[in-house]
Amino acid sequence: MKIKFLLILLLTGLIAIGCDSTSSGDDDEDLDPIVGKWLSEGQGQVAPGLAGPPFRTRKIDAEFFENQTYLVVSTDSSNATVTFRGNWVADEPNAQGIRAITLTQSEPSALTSRGIFRIIDNAMEYEVIQTDPPIQGITAPNPADGFGSTKFNDFPLGQTWVQRYIRVN
Repeated sequence: MKIKFLLILLLTGLIAIGCDSTSSGDDDEDLDPIVGKWLSEGQGQVAPGLAGPPFRTRKIDAEFFENQTYLVVSTDSSNATVTFRGNWVADEPNAQGIRAITLTQSEPSALTSRGIFRIIDNAMEYEVIQTDPPIQGITAPNPADGFGSTKFNDFPLGQTWVQRYIRVN
């Protein structure tokens, strides 16, 4: 009788744990808003610094995953593609909803980029720049200074590295 009681108690406990809504990984409310597929394409979306020479980027498909990895495919004006992979970490938003982000790229080469982003509905503003290895004279944007705050020799570069994405999933 004691064994049956213990089995029933154990089974009840497992059912309660299995049905607990916080144990499910399917709750979209828990996902970071950056998680998903994003598209930046054409003038007004692709950052001017990427759209012009030497990159000539015409489209960027980006996907940020729940496990804090990312996959980005950049397509240039001749339809050549480059795939970037790595990990991302984002801070909490400031009062304007701007968040700091750090990208640790593993492919095609190892480097670190830092920057900022803000998501409003299905649109994302995004400004990042390589910081390690450092680019001489470049300072990454930060949430306090907002978009357009990437600097070269302390001179703000404005919209040069600001990208705009739309959510596509």
